[in-house]
Amino acid sequence: MDRLSAMEAFIRVVETGSFTRAGQELRVKQSTVSKWVANLEGQVGQQLLERTSRTQRVTEAGWHFYRRAKEIVETWEAAESELQSDTPAPRGRLRVSLPLAFGRLHVVPHVAHYLARYPDVEVELVFDDRYVNLVEEGFDMAIRVGVPVDSTLRCRTLARTPRRLVAAPAYLERAGTPTTPRDLAHHQCLLHTQLRVGAVWRFERGEERVRARVRGRLGSNNSEAILTMACHGLGIALLASCLVDTHIARGDLVGLLPDWERTDAPIQALLPPGRYVHPRVQTFLDLLAERLRPLSTSATTRT
Repeated sequence: MDRLSAMEAFIRVVETGSFTRAGQELRVKQSTVSKWVANLEGQVGQQLLERTSRTQRVTEAGWHFYRRAKEIVETWEAAESELQSDTPAPRGRLRVSLPLAFGRLHVVPHVAHYLARYPDVEVELVFDDRYVNLVEEGFDMAIRVGVPVDSTLRCRTLARTPRRLVAAPAYLERAGTPTTPRDLAHHQCLLHTQLRVGAVWRFERGEERVRARVRGRLGSNNSEAILTMACHGLGIALLASCLVDTHIARGDLVGLLPDWERTDAPIQALLPPGRYVHPRVQTFLDLLAERLRPLSTSATTRT
C-alpha cells in the first residue's frame, strides 16, 4: 500500500464525509478507499473512523491522525511542485468558511474569476457566522469580519472596513436619538453574540476615548439578521459599513454619532496553525486581498 495515497484517501473521507465521494475525487473505487483506511488503522493500531451502514464518525485518534496526515500530504505536494516548477500551479480542493452576509456580497462575486484562473482547483464555500474549528471540520481557511476568538490561528488581514452606528427612523422617533456614546446605555442595542468584544462598543473623538457598555433584549450570531432587525426598528446596531451603507443611502437606516469614530473592523483570513500555506490557499488569499482592497478606502462616513 502507498502510505501517502492512503493518507490522502483518509483525508478526503474526513473532509467529504463519504467513502464514495472520496473515491470519486481520487478516481479509485470506494472499496479501495475503504481498504486503504482499514490498512492505515492496522498500521497505527487505532480506530480512525467509526462506521455504520450509512455514516462514519471520526474518532479522537482519527482527528489527531488527520491533522498530522494533512501536514504530511501538503508538505509532499509542495516539495513535488517546487521541483517540477518554479511557480507550482494550485490544484486540489479548497474548503472555505464564510460569514453569511459578507461572503455573499463580497466573496462570491470573485470566485468565478479564481476558478477561471486556476482550473485545477475545486472550491467549496460553507456559509456560517460561527467561528468554526478549522482543523476538526476540514477547512483550509475561514474569512471573518472582526477580531478572531481563537488566538492560536494564523491571521492575515485582507482589508479593513469602517463600522457604522445605525438605527431605523422608526426606532429614533420612538426612543430618541443618542447624542453621545454614553447615551447608548439607555437604548436597546442589537448585540452580536459571537464577537469577543461582547457588550462594549468603543468610540474616539480627538483625544477622547469612550468604552460604552451597551445592552439589549435582542441579539444574534448573524450580522445580516442584526441588519434586518435594525431596519425593522428593533434597536441600534454597530455593523460594518459594507453591510449598511446602501441602507443608509436609501433612508432605511440613519447613521448616528457622526462626530465619533469607531474602530475599523478587520477583514481577516484565519488559517490553521503551522507554517506551510498550500498554493491553492495562498492564491485565493492574494486574489481576495486584491479584490477587497477598495473596502479599506471606503472610510468616508455616510450619515
